[in-house]
Amino acid sequence: MGLFPFLYSLIFILFFLTSSSSSSSSSPLCHPHETSALLHFKNSFSNINGTTYCYDYYDVEIVNPNTTISWDIKSKDCCRWSGVTCDDVTGHVIHLDLKCSGLQGFLHSNNALFSLSHLQSLILSYNNFSHSKISSEFGKFSNMVHLDLSFSNFSGKVPLQLSYLSNLLTLDLSSRQYSYEVLSLETNSWKRTVANLTNLRELFLSQVHMSSTSPDSFMNLSTSLTSLDLSYSDLQGKLPENVLSLPNLQQLDLTNNWNLTASFPQYNQSSPLKVLKLSKSGVMIDPYLCRKFKYLQVISLSQSHFNSVQLSPTFLDNCTQITSLDLSGNSLGGFFPCSSILNQQQLTHLDLSWNNFIGEIPEICSKSTKNPFSCISSKHHLVGSPPLHLTSLSLFP
Repeated sequence: MGLFPFLYSLIFILFFLTSSSSSSSSSPLCHPHETSALLHFKNSFSNINGTTYCYDYYDVEIVNPNTTISWDIKSKDCCRWSGVTCDDVTGHVIHLDLKCSGLQGFLHSNNALFSLSHLQSLILSYNNFSHSKISSEFGKFSNMVHLDLSFSNFSGKVPLQLSYLSNLLTLDLSSRQYSYEVLSLETNSWKRTVANLTNLRELFLSQVHMSSTSPDSFMNLSTSLTSLDLSYSDLQGKLPENVLSLPNLQQLDLTNNWNLTASFPQYNQSSPLKVLKLSKSGVMIDPYLCRKFKYLQVISLSQSHFNSVQLSPTFLDNCTQITSLDLSGNSLGGFFPCSSILNQQQLTHLDLSWNNFIGEIPEICSKSTKNPFSCISSKHHLVGSPPLHLTSLSLFP
């Protein structure tokens, strides 16, 4: 065989292989009925043009381009639309992220959204669904792994059908209610949720009213949980000890449940808990808190219940990774526990306001004589300068 025929054959083979590889690796187009469903969903709401502005739970501004503006029938492949992700093999829409997209209006049970049966992840947070009820149709998303309906102005009862989503890893129904329209989770729905969602890793129910829910129903919470937020939920009664000793729990927020009590585990453990928020709850603070949760980084105990008005100098000795500590509003007295608190190099936020500490913040606690914070307080009778590594400090009423 001559040189040229051989080269021609080689070029043909390479072209064939390249074409085959290219066609096999290219993603399929979005299914027409799913394109149509997304457009119907978009058109069922009024949308803010341009950039949308919304605020998270801490009133920090979120700026996000209105996602659905790019959705257009002229672009037939919805897999390329902003906020839409499709399966690389089947082309079905599996992920929809419309956080802070300026959607306004009612989300009815016959909305085309519920025809997207292959959805695995749905994020509708920070929109305004005008006190819509959470539809029972959400329970038909059998493949759903992540569901986020937070801060989008839903109200009414959380439907029992959400408990059908047995594959859920994340469920966020947190709300921010300023009126009588609230989101509530009743006993039957909660018990079914706990029983069926055994794979849950993150559960956020802040400001979802649960006053009728018995604390006993928390006994069977998923041991896979890493984050649990039940703040402002009007919980009442005694929380089972197992909640504070879940083996994988890293974040627990029980803030503002005045009528809720709880028991700390009676034994020392290697708990992975990093964030503990018990402010304005009825939970009695364990004086050996840091022996049981030595990896704590954020501790919020404002207006809490202590066994004594004195704070032990060794209260935080075993917590060596604290970045934020709030002990405000507890009328704690005695000498300020400098060695336990101020010597922690990671600590950047400290709130000791509305207490009655006495004593001196010694020189060893201060990193610089040019420290920008002044700590002379007649309320606390404290003198001296705090460490330079503190970027947020509150000592005064």
